[in-house]
Amino acid sequence: MRMNRLSNREQNIRSHPLRARLNTWLFDLRSPAGRMVNMSLMFMIIASVLLGMAGTVSSFQPWHRLFTALEIFVTLVFMIEYALRLYSARHPWRYALSIYGLADLLAILPLLLVGQPNTAMRLLRIFRMLKLFRYLRALHLFVSSLRDVYEIMLVVTSSILIIVLIAGNLILVIEPDLVSNAFEGCWWALVTMTTVGYGDIVPHSAGGQLLASVLMIIGLTMFAMLTGTISVKIAHTLSYHRDCKRCGRKIAQEFIYCPFCGYSQLGSKHERPGSDA
Repeated sequence: MRMNRLSNREQNIRSHPLRARLNTWLFDLRSPAGRMVNMSLMFMIIASVLLGMAGTVSSFQPWHRLFTALEIFVTLVFMIEYALRLYSARHPWRYALSIYGLADLLAILPLLLVGQPNTAMRLLRIFRMLKLFRYLRALHLFVSSLRDVYEIMLVVTSSILIIVLIAGNLILVIEPDLVSNAFEGCWWALVTMTTVGYGDIVPHSAGGQLLASVLMIIGLTMFAMLTGTISVKIAHTLSYHRDCKRCGRKIAQEFIYCPFCGYSQLGSKHERPGSDA
């Protein structure tokens, strides 16, 4: 049934030549036309951000109106691009709710919602950089890794929050003269866990120093675990990017036989020697 739905969507796009062509231009980075269009959009993003930054330099103030007009023009181009992506996407709602669709929307939304033009331009300049996510493969891998390990990230983030709250109240009890309230204690605990150590709040008692030491060790352990998990996932994504010809599961490029079903990947229909399949 799912294959039927997919084929119906494919046929729906192919039945509209304009929509199919726009889909290729805007989404298919493997086609020459798609690469050309998306590379042009990428250079436009970078150029518009640099022009916007140039507008903040005092010596360029005489060209401020020109920079503003160019930013408005670029924003209108991105509005048209967003509308065309919604029209030509195979799954419009999936695109709109994806990280790339939200980045495209944020790149035009401030001009529509923010009343002050200067503030809107600053926000546009910031959010426009998010559109580059689509064109950088390393960011694709990073976002994919975050999506796959979100449960671990949620556990680590919740644990850090709980530890910060506990330590923030503990330091207030151990050294009441060091921090003025529990919120300031939580700030100190978070800075200590991340080993940033601004030095504005330094415990002097043995109890405070012991608490700080425990926070440092816990912070190093948690962040190392999270970093290691994401690194392993990225390495797995880089290695396991080929689909098995039978079961469709991701396998490494160098595998001759699928480790899951034992099917040969060399075009032969023979199973792995000794396989029960």
